Amino acid sequence: MLKVKGLTHAPRGSVAIQDFNLTVGDGEKIAIIGLHNSGKSMLLQILAGYILPHQGRIKIRGSDLRYDAQEARRHFGYVPSHPTLDGEWKVEETFRLFATMRDMPFPTNTAEDLAEKWLLKKELSHSIHELHYGQKMRVLMALATLHDPELLFLDDPLQGLDPKELHSIIDILGRKFNRSSIILATNKIESLPAWIDRILVLDNGVIKIDMKFEGTEPLMQTLVELWKEPRGNDKESLDSLSS
Repeated sequence: MLKVKGLTHAPRGSVAIQDFNLTVGDGEKIAIIGLHNSGKSMLLQILAGYILPHQGRIKIRGSDLRYDAQEARRHFGYVPSHPTLDGEWKVEETFRLFATMRDMPFPTNTAEDLAEKWLLKKELSHSIHELHYGQKMRVLMALATLHDPELLFLDDPLQGLDPKELHSIIDILGRKFNRSSIILATNKIESLPAWIDRILVLDNGVIKIDMKFEGTEPLMQTLVELWKEPRGNDKESLDSLSS
């Protein structure tokens, strides 16, 4: 599904991502975790084509993201870490606008089907600015999955959600997108979904650990061992992983 080889990015001379390699299979669910400023968000922005890396190749379903971006983008959806939508546009109008931008047909029932999938039927006629944080995040999820992508890049969309919204989004992803490959970046391991297959631990832009996910307790023990001698504010950040 996804193949990344030799990915390196060094903005302003400071290496953020260093020789990153990754292969993601069909339907595989991966969580990328790390301390604050470990490079998770930048990595996902690179994988989604929003940042052009200095070196490396990214292939999605065989299409090179650098040289055949239009074809590669057909296969994935991207959700940023914070809702960026606002304004007077209604939810249904926003769905239709994004479908137009993707040159997709948008029959009348599409908005209703999408809203039902993301528990937004009551909000279809509401303006974006009327929605609370969790509803806006579900709208972003709906927009990212409008074209039924085979791969999802999720940049910590669970951050800041109340327990009900958190459970709702995790449940929808697990039930409705069980065949999709998912890469979820987060620094909150207590919120890791049970459907995660594999964990990557990113530290200063380098993969330090690549392990099967077998629960939060063994994962936390692994992290404590990795960061048993924290650098600077890392101790405080490490504590936040389990808070």
